[in-house]
Amino acid sequence: MIINISFTMLLANIGLASGSADLRLITYNIRYAATLLSTNEEPWAVRRPLMASQVNFETSNRPEALICMQEVLNEQLVDLQSDLGSNWNHVGVGRNDGAQDGEYSPIIYQADTWRLDRNKTYWLSQTPHVVGSTGWDAALPRIVTVAQFKHRTTDVPLVFMCTHFDHMGTVARNESAKLIIKIADEWMVQGSNSTKPAPVFLGGDLNLELTEEGNKTLTTPGAFQDIKDLVPKTHWYGNAKTSTSFTTSTLDDMRIDYLFVRNPRGIQFSTYGVLTNKFEDGVYISNHRPVVVDAEMLA
Repeated sequence: MIINISFTMLLANIGLASGSADLRLITYNIRYAATLLSTNEEPWAVRRPLMASQVNFETSNRPEALICMQEVLNEQLVDLQSDLGSNWNHVGVGRNDGAQDGEYSPIIYQADTWRLDRNKTYWLSQTPHVVGSTGWDAALPRIVTVAQFKHRTTDVPLVFMCTHFDHMGTVARNESAKLIIKIADEWMVQGSNSTKPAPVFLGGDLNLELTEEGNKTLTTPGAFQDIKDLVPKTHWYGNAKTSTSFTTSTLDDMRIDYLFVRNPRGIQFSTYGVLTNKFEDGVYISNHRPVVVDAEMLA
């Protein structure tokens, strides 16, 4: 009898494990490899090993981690792919030519954990399928990388979007938010083989503070939710601001990097953190801090 009860409990535990998937999401503007450096900014050759060490530490024994990055030039993507190891893959293209020219907003993942079903890059403009197009009053072409994944062990589906809104165009940021919602609508349904819509996660540097119109548009009821608001305050960790420049002054620090979710039903968010971008060596890994969220997704 004891054996039968133990066996039943074992089966229940196996069923519970197979019906949920752990998830770690990271968004990180890594700062492009500049040739003309700002005050206190170190070249990419100096920042690279620190960046790789930080990302490797934050994803150690976390094969379910999905990383969204911004301002990544092709040379940096090649470097990080090498530093993270062959078990990591990525999707994304350069924003200038849809290939390798210009900044990427890549999504980086481990193929042993996540099956990539499809991916696509859209340009944040009136013509989102036109490569290199610049939208509204934006100063530069801007993109969103979208990927549909399925957890290999549990079949739990999700969609991850990675973006970087324009730093100059107020209209462009608000219109980009509207376009992101429209794209999420399409992928939320197509991201699942069942009648249950797949959750859509959005990470990125939005160049928007909480009170700005584009942020309000993005978080209108029924659209996206700021994951920070879904985590108890006792489980917030680290800093409040995410953009720091390369100075010790906090006057210009802003919270403009976010992780959002649409359709969070069945997801339990456990932690939210804004980590450091500078240690005792005084070298800024980037002028942004990484934002990290942990969750459990139920099938």
